[in-house]
Amino acid sequence: MRRLALPLLASLAALAAPTLAQAGLLPPLPSLDETGSLDDGDTGANWYLRGTGGVSLPASPSLRPYAVPGVTTTGEDLHAGWAVGGAIGYQWGWLRSDISLDYLGRRNFSERFAGVCGTGCNGTLKGEFSAVPMLANFYYDIGTWKGITPYLGAGLGVAHLQWDDLKCSGPCSAASGEGHWRFAWQVGAGVSYAVSEKVSLDADYRLLDLGKAGAGSMSGGNVAASTIWDNELRISLRYKLN
Repeated sequence: MRRLALPLLASLAALAAPTLAQAGLLPPLPSLDETGSLDDGDTGANWYLRGTGGVSLPASPSLRPYAVPGVTTTGEDLHAGWAVGGAIGYQWGWLRSDISLDYLGRRNFSERFAGVCGTGCNGTLKGEFSAVPMLANFYYDIGTWKGITPYLGAGLGVAHLQWDDLKCSGPCSAASGEGHWRFAWQVGAGVSYAVSEKVSLDADYRLLDLGKAGAGSMSGGNVAASTIWDNELRISLRYKLN
């Protein structure tokens, strides 16, 4: 008897709750359609296109002119640059994936160095480089609140770095520029805003590792670059195709 009574009482309470709420005896039931609540984002599956533009922040990679024995770097400057790109991807629920192709415009680089022979070995290398990274990216949408979706991202791929001719003031000759393909990867985070059902606006930060690459060759040896990190602030538009 007791086993039958408990389910019966639960059913009666469920039926009586709306009536009591209408009579003012109980507080109103919460709305499941409240716009300020956190949900799981877009649960549909869609192909999309993404166009991106951004800036590359100043950084400090290092070059080493092998033609000068025993040199040490005393300072280097990689100036700010710009970047554009595009991608095609697919979204299913809270997960997105796309293939991206970007172009990082030419950036001015300079490095000051000193050698073991004293002030006579001091000099400066100057040049420019550009890069074309191609990456497979994955993004995790954390949740959506009033159309705003924070997300995390990561990607793997390759990048082609192209150095222009390097100029040298000091005990070294000019170096002819070189281009190389290298392994590349990125991690980042951002927020997305749903402008409409098909269009979203993204703002994100990306840390891009462009790998190690030779910058050029001199008559006495090569000029090698350490790992080049690219810190980017980007704005993107995503358009759903279906």
